[in-house]
Order: sequence, then C-alpha cells, then structure tokens
Amino acid sequence: MTTLKQRRRRQTWVAFGAGVLVLALLPVSVVVAWRAIRDSKAAQEVVALPSRELPTTPTAILAVTDEQNFLTSLSIVALTPEGAGGTVMIVPVGLMLPGQPAGQPKRLADVYGSDGVDALKAAVESVTNSQIDLIAVNGVDATAELIARAGTTSPTYAADVTDTETDATRIVAAAGANELTPIQAAQVLASRDVAQIESARLPNVKATWDAIVASIGAGVIGAVPAAVIVDVGAQTPTDMPTFMSALFSGPIKVWQFGFERLIDAEQNPQDIDVYGFNAGELVMVMASVAPSAMVAVFPTLSVQIDSPFADIAVTQDATFRMLYMGTNVILVRQITSTPPPITVIKYSDEMDRAMAEPLTTMFGEIVFEKATERVEGIDVQVILGDSFVNFLATGAKPDPNVNPEDLAANATDAPTTETTP
Repeated sequence: MTTLKQRRRRQTWVAFGAGVLVLALLPVSVVVAWRAIRDSKAAQEVVALPSRELPTTPTAILAVTDEQNFLTSLSIVALTPEGAGGTVMIVPVGLMLPGQPAGQPKRLADVYGSDGVDALKAAVESVTNSQIDLIAVNGVDATAELIARAGTTSPTYAADVTDTETDATRIVAAAGANELTPIQAAQVLASRDVAQIESARLPNVKATWDAIVASIGAGVIGAVPAAVIVDVGAQTPTDMPTFMSALFSGPIKVWQFGFERLIDAEQNPQDIDVYGFNAGELVMVMASVAPSAMVAVFPTLSVQIDSPFADIAVTQDATFRMLYMGTNVILVRQITSTPPPITVIKYSDEMDRAMAEPLTTMFGEIVFEKATERVEGIDVQVILGDSFVNFLATGAKPDPNVNPEDLAANATDAPTTETTP
C-alpha cells in the first residue's frame, strides 16, 4: 500500500472513530442526570443488586537513572490483592506521550528530565488511565537496595550490556550467562549506551527482571507481605522499600509492553529515539493486574471485559475497541468458561443499556442480559463471544496506530511506525 493510500486510510478511520466517539458521548448529560437519580437513597432501593468491590491492588513506579540522571528504565509494579507478590510491567522510557504538537514528540524520559518525578508519575498515569500509589526514581545504589532481597541473580543476555560514561563505553555484563549481585543488576538497569536505540536495551531489562523473578521463586525468607483487609484487599505500603518487600514475599510475573519505533519524518523530523504503543495493551494489562488503580477518564460507561478466549490478542483488541469508542475499561478478566455464541452485555439499569448500544459498531452482534450482581464502579459487564471473534475478521477495524486520547482531542492523522521486535 502506498504512503498516500495509508494516510487516506488512517484519516478515514480517525474521522470514523471521532464520529463514533461523538455518538457515544451524546447521552452524557442524560447519564449524569440519571446517575444522580440512581445514586439517591430512594433509587438505590429500586435498583439495588448484590454488589462487590474491586479488590485493592497497590501500585508503584520503579524507575532507574544513570550517573547523568537520565531515565534509563521504568517499570510499573502491582501487588496482588493478597499483598504478596505481583506483576512487574516494563515500559519503554522512550514511550511517546499522546497529544503533543505535530513534529514534536515527547517521551517519558523527556518529562522526567524537564519536569521531575511528579510529572513523570502523571505521564505514566495518563497513558495507562490509572492512579498509581507510589513512585521511586533512583540511581544504581538506591535501586540495588530495593532489589537486594533477590540476592544473586542469573540473567542470560543475548549481547553485551554496555554503558557510556563520559566519552568511553564499558561492558557492564557480558553476553551469555551471568551471576550478578544486586548492585550489578542495578547497573544493568541503569546502563545506557548512547550509540544504541532503546529497543536494543529493553531485552536486557527484561532478562534482568526475569532473573530476579527466578531468584524470588515463591517468595524470599524475611520479605513481609502488605497488610490485607478481608474482602477489601492489600493495603498500600507506606514507602518503596516496604512495597518491594511485599512484592518479593510472593511469586512475581513480568510483562514487557510492546513498542513501535516512530520513523515518520513528519511526526519525528529529528529522528529521536521515540516509541509508539498500543493503548489497548497498556490498559488491558493494568486492568487485569491492578483494577483498583484504574480511573474513568471518559464521562461515559465504565466496563468489565471477561474473555473466555486463550488468545490474548482477542482481549487486547476488545480493550482497544472499547477505548476507541470512548468507554472506560476498569476490569479485564481471563475466564475459563465456554465462549457464548454471541457477545453478552450484562447491565443493571436501562440507561446503561442505552449507552452500550453503540458498541455494536465495533463489536458486532450483542445480546443484553439483566445483571444479577454489580461490581462497584462498573456499569456493564461484557462477556466476549464467538460473534466478536468472527467480527474481528469481517467487521469494522479501528486503526491500531490511532491513540484514543488523540481521537478525543480531534486528531486528524496518526503516526507511521516501524514495528520493533
């Protein structure tokens, strides 16, 4: 496909998506009024259903800097509701923030460099539609203290890990199998070779975290779980050392977010090392492991997505389509039941059902059912069915390069990207 045809296709889908977004937002004033009524004491008696709250899942940002205070690696960490163990989500520091002027891409590393820690936290929250509890941005020594409970780790690197200091480049860890102390592992997380693009360094970050996870196993002796309130979940630790102790007290999973290097000359005229991302993936993973951190950024529906499909791409596509439609995704679950023939939307009041009607544009055939219970903060539950998988192959397809925040800001184009393995 030629560049002109690609651009026309992107503009067509952006225009279509913006129109759909407007359609989805039309009933907002009615919804606000309805919710005011629904939340009144009298209405609660009418529409009350058995309800449960989302379990609390404390979150933190663990970022590492080199000797020049340049941001080199960043992870979002979420504890389990049980307060022991959790998930480490690796985010490129070169991730491009949405909503920037054309031709002036801005990265997470740029935000930290120019505006500091609080601005970095706000930027990460913006791209993940979340509110994160803690943040720590440290150099090598303080990072080593935070991961010290892992002890000696055994990462395997596909290539030498190199770092630039002043005008010289040194090898931090050699290609192949390594035995690293916490300070050496922290040096890998802080390494930055100015001759390398970040996509060449990210495998080292992932390998380092994989080795930490292997060393932790089911949890290390002496690590203390976070306090837990029954039927509520884990309570947020008071500081980062306490948070990391809770993380290391149970098994850990690692997720490397996908990334695409931006190479379009119009969007990135100075050819800086900047990366696009799939908003569906970021929100899907966050809503899976840290649902209590998710924030409703659109004044429309807040949804729960239940996917009975083993293919994670199906769930990711569903999440992106929800965001594309201007809908808040708060909770994502992988369930083991047999997929229904047709996607089911469970609702507790008629206004929520009416608000969900436009979803057929991007999800295909849908059947509605009255809910028998509610999750606090969630309006409708979407159970993906075989009809959605079929619709993926034949129905309307949103442009994967279009960020939902850009749609909301009436963007007129999307970047051309080159996929980085």
